[in-house]
Amino acid sequence: MRQESATAASERPVNTLFSKGYRSWLLFVLLLTNALNLADRQSMAASAQAIKLDLGLSDAQMGLVQGLAFAIFYSVLALPIARLAEHVSRTKIISASVAIFGVMVSLCGKANSFWQLLLCRVGVGVGDAGFMPPVGSLIGDHYGMERRASAMSLIWLGAPIGVVFGSMLGGWMAEHVSWRAAFVAVGAPGIVVAVLAFLTLREPPRGMSDPAGAGAVVGPPPSMIQVLKFLLSKPSVRHLLAGCALAAISMNGIGQFFGQFLVRNFHLGFAEAGRLLSLVAGGAMASGLLLGGFGVDWAGRHDKRWYVWGPSLTLLLATPAFLVGFNQATVAATVAILIAGHIMLFVYWTPTLAMAQNMVGASMRASSSFVFNFVIGLVGIGFGPTIVGLLSDRFARSAFTIGSYAASCPKGRPVVGTADALLQACSSASAIGLKHALMTMSLTFVWASLHYFLASRTLRRDLETRYVPPGPALGATAAPGV
Repeated sequence: MRQESATAASERPVNTLFSKGYRSWLLFVLLLTNALNLADRQSMAASAQAIKLDLGLSDAQMGLVQGLAFAIFYSVLALPIARLAEHVSRTKIISASVAIFGVMVSLCGKANSFWQLLLCRVGVGVGDAGFMPPVGSLIGDHYGMERRASAMSLIWLGAPIGVVFGSMLGGWMAEHVSWRAAFVAVGAPGIVVAVLAFLTLREPPRGMSDPAGAGAVVGPPPSMIQVLKFLLSKPSVRHLLAGCALAAISMNGIGQFFGQFLVRNFHLGFAEAGRLLSLVAGGAMASGLLLGGFGVDWAGRHDKRWYVWGPSLTLLLATPAFLVGFNQATVAATVAILIAGHIMLFVYWTPTLAMAQNMVGASMRASSSFVFNFVIGLVGIGFGPTIVGLLSDRFARSAFTIGSYAASCPKGRPVVGTADALLQACSSASAIGLKHALMTMSLTFVWASLHYFLASRTLRRDLETRYVPPGPALGATAAPGV
């Protein structure tokens, strides 16, 4: 593999194959798909306490169900899907994946044990795996470098829509109907959106929106090994991957347990906790994504380093907001402060996804998207909730002072017929344990901020470095100084 530095030699070509109306429709369908993905996760987060009590699960088991079980298949299967997306229709991959997602989410409502729910969540991860790699590649072909973060922001506006819908639906269903019904209410529309994507989305030529010569597809797509070598040869990419992994760990850990935090610490009903979860995560996510997409795109016109400076600054500011927010005595104060913290947190998301596309040419965009989403998915979604669950159980044992927490409060619940004092002690330890776990996870944002800042040192040079396939006689080499 050889690399060479080159600046864009010409302006981005005008996209004449697809109308502005079609591209708006594309963004809308992808927004709907993303909304369903997040609605599923947040519906489960809002009804998690009801699921925990009904199936008799510990926080550690809930962390596995909400995190690692989903993330392993979500992340690992994204690799063959990403490689397939370099060769075949990306729109058809998306429609098939959404159909699988819809079926498996609906089946989650039939689970009667930890293992059944775990297997169903694995199936949901299989369906979700087919979304981001082909979507990132499609956006790279439909939009030029200077508009990709903005386009991704519009797609990711589906996330706060899904968060609001899923949080309110999951909480309301858990309190008034059944947590099982919430899964069916999210899964069924997924099948409808899958049919819509199959019938209306069309495949664009690869490299359509790149500068002349910069993203042209010459020969077969490079192998995954070549993609990894090319990406990891760039210091800024290594720091981007570390930064987004650390941010995603805390983001997903906090997000999946925030509803339970409200229920345990403020004794709210599931429906009320779901409404507050939708307010905090939904409203703040929309603001953070738009600021990270359109704001960073605007600042990046003056200096490309804003694509990492912006996330570095906002992740640093998020840390004290979360630490203070989790320590408030009232729900109102907690919600107000954590809204600000979540806005700062979500800024990192779309600039990171845009960098996954901007660092490579058209022949490896799906693979590059896979690399970033593998790190975010396996590390962030997989380990975030799992770590929070383990920490919560650990801190709860320390906070319980009248005996053995495991014996007196099995899986966070007191045994039937226990005295009021023991009931209160179990409830208090469970609430304190989760609060301290969430505060501990918030500290990770400082570490993530540092990596984004370090990425700025070589970002401009790395953006200009282009992949050149190995020649017939030269083999794979790296240009000096890269």
